[in-house]
Amino acid sequence: MIQTINGLRINVKPPISNISVNKFNVAFEDRHNKKYVPLQSAMEARKFVAWLQTI
Repeated sequence: MIQTINGLRINVKPPISNISVNKFNVAFEDRHNKKYVPLQSAMEARKFVAWLQTI
């Protein structure tokens, strides 16, 4: 699945594991590798983590 946030395309392949949030940054591991997503606000980080948990 592809999500676009702030012009950054994030390709995510389920299953998702090891989600970590630090201020405005989200790190997670999908089927292929670890990914790091810098966001602009805590609200964006929360929404992105909620989206990750639904896929």
